[in-house]
Amino acid sequence: MDVSQLRAECEQRLALLNLPHRFGTQQLREAVAALRGKPIVFRQLPPEAGSTAPCGIRVETPTADFLFVERGTSAAHQMHILAHEISHILCDHPGSLALGDNLVESFGFNPTLVQRMSGRTAYTTADEREAELMATLIRRRAYRERLLPAPRPAGADERWDAIFA
Repeated sequence: MDVSQLRAECEQRLALLNLPHRFGTQQLREAVAALRGKPIVFRQLPPEAGSTAPCGIRVETPTADFLFVERGTSAAHQMHILAHEISHILCDHPGSLALGDNLVESFGFNPTLVQRMSGRTAYTTADEREAELMATLIRRRAYRERLLPAPRPAGADERWDAIFA
């Protein structure tokens, strides 16, 4: 699949979320959770994950999706990691990360309940490239829309008309 086709598919997925004009990570999380029918929980990677662990990990269980981010990175990088991991959820990627049962337990999970796991250390697979493109589009849209005023304030028709009367 070429990049323009991949981008178009990612844009279609984002449109399904019906995000407001100015959205943040919380609104993104709520929209995806509503689409999936289960909550998305953000957590920091436990120290037991070590320095060789991916900077972001998604753990899917029957009752929730858990997204783990690296502790020792900037807030902006953590937001991008979360957007990337949310993108895996939106794209319904199967997950390919294999961790030992002891490490999974250190994250607070019973290994038998984990349905899928994904984590990224490189962009070598089609799923990782797709998630990275989707994350970039999410972040660009959130950033751009925070800078641009709404074309018409939501639910404020009378006030808008009064300003220009």
